[in-house]
Amino acid sequence: MFKEMKIRVFVGLMIVFAVVAEWILTMYDLPEIHKRLISDFVTFETVALLFFGYYFYKQKTPLHTVVSEGREKISVLSILGIALIFNVFSLTSYWFYLYIQYSLVTLNPFVILHPTGSPFLLIFMMITSTLTAPISEEFVFRGLLLNRLIKKTNMWLGILISSLAFASVHMQWEKLFATFLFGVIASLIYLKTKSLFVPILLHIVHNAIVFIQTSIFPAWTESLFLASSDDIHVNVVLKSTLLVISFLLMIFIIVYLARSIYSDRRKVAEKSQPEEFPFQPETISSQ
Repeated sequence: MFKEMKIRVFVGLMIVFAVVAEWILTMYDLPEIHKRLISDFVTFETVALLFFGYYFYKQKTPLHTVVSEGREKISVLSILGIALIFNVFSLTSYWFYLYIQYSLVTLNPFVILHPTGSPFLLIFMMITSTLTAPISEEFVFRGLLLNRLIKKTNMWLGILISSLAFASVHMQWEKLFATFLFGVIASLIYLKTKSLFVPILLHIVHNAIVFIQTSIFPAWTESLFLASSDDIHVNVVLKSTLLVISFLLMIFIIVYLARSIYSDRRKVAEKSQPEEFPFQPETISSQ
């Protein structure tokens, strides 16, 4: 189904909604963070809802068949483990980025979110970051973009290009490589399970962990991200060890999933081969 959708239509809708949203928001005196959150929600999540909703309605496709059409499952513990490994890699790779820079850069407010005085804003951020964003992003990058690219190129080019697009859209350049690897793993999980439900669940679990760290326990997160440039060289051995271990584990997950996908394809190919019957010489009947 996703292979028949048009990427250019989705991108065109995003541009139109982005322009309209920015124009409307200029009429209101809102804090910049409020405008950014509203603009992102309208430009991406709302467009995704309208775009996919239209296709599903037009083709009379039940949502549950799109999300979980595959039969192969991955345990919840495996999903939690992958999310935790990626979280460690994301945090330590961000520290490594600062370490290379040698001095503390201005932290992105969307990386560390201090508790806000507005309960409404906090609830809105929680819903978008842990529910609407993961669902819409998986539909767009794993459902639409990955399938279309695989159809036009091959599996690995589709995975690499869609994952790079996924990382670029987040606009967190200090976490570009980590987000790219997450996209690769989510893509392989989707291709392995043939279900969007599993990468959606992985995305939700990871974003929930990040939201808890940054919005509920910001003091702990700040201590890890560093409070001053003097802290860059604190616990270098520990952070470097965690960085290397988490990176190797992510590479192992990628290799394991890729080998599993190729193994599944070989089995399907073998089953599709016509059965070969042993040669039976013709019986010559005596006259």
